[in-house]
Amino acid sequence: MLKDFDNEETADVKFEVGGAVESATGRRKRAKASTTTFHAHHIFLRLNAPALADMCNPGDVSAPTAINNIQPATFKDLLYYCYGGKISGDNLRQNSKEMIEAADRFGVVNLKLEAEACYVDTVELTFDNIIGVVSYADSKNLALLKERCMDFLSSANKMEVARKVSFDDMPPRLVKDLMVAQARGETKSSASGDLDMMRVSQLRQLAHDKGLGVDGSREMLIASIEDNGEGGET
Repeated sequence: MLKDFDNEETADVKFEVGGAVESATGRRKRAKASTTTFHAHHIFLRLNAPALADMCNPGDVSAPTAINNIQPATFKDLLYYCYGGKISGDNLRQNSKEMIEAADRFGVVNLKLEAEACYVDTVELTFDNIIGVVSYADSKNLALLKERCMDFLSSANKMEVARKVSFDDMPPRLVKDLMVAQARGETKSSASGDLDMMRVSQLRQLAHDKGLGVDGSREMLIASIEDNGEGGET
């Protein structure tokens, strides 16, 4: 499959990437940079990037699909991944947030999770940025990053958190995640099969083992596992 990456001769899909960005008012404007052309195969996109596959018409390479608001280098990495390519750890660490955005936008779930893990490993949380980071995690359903933020808050000095962190801009639904993090810290361990106390990595593994989707908030993961009818077993 990798040998067909960006193969113009066999491709049935063509992309023109770049050239337009969103202005501050939300209106499109032409960027100074020229577009970059990429070729792909719809069958591989359907399997690995379904949202991207839905955007194009296979077979009509004379009418390329325009992809805006993404760097060509990031789009190239995403396509390469869809063909079975491996993105280096250094690349993911340096561009983790851009890769999260692209993977989330085009439905490349495994790449999104890999990029999220790199972002979790490299992000430096402080009292000044914690609400911004956790709000971003919530908006993109980055359950692992959200858990990292809640662990940071629950393990910090409570009076210092109260003095230095403004919770006015934090989505109210995240209070439950904070309570779970505090409870987990107090008990030091979770009872086997207690979904509410499981780590995100455990929930994702359990969902994967049951053939369920692994992209989503911890609430979505728990609901999916419970709907599967075997939430109490590991």
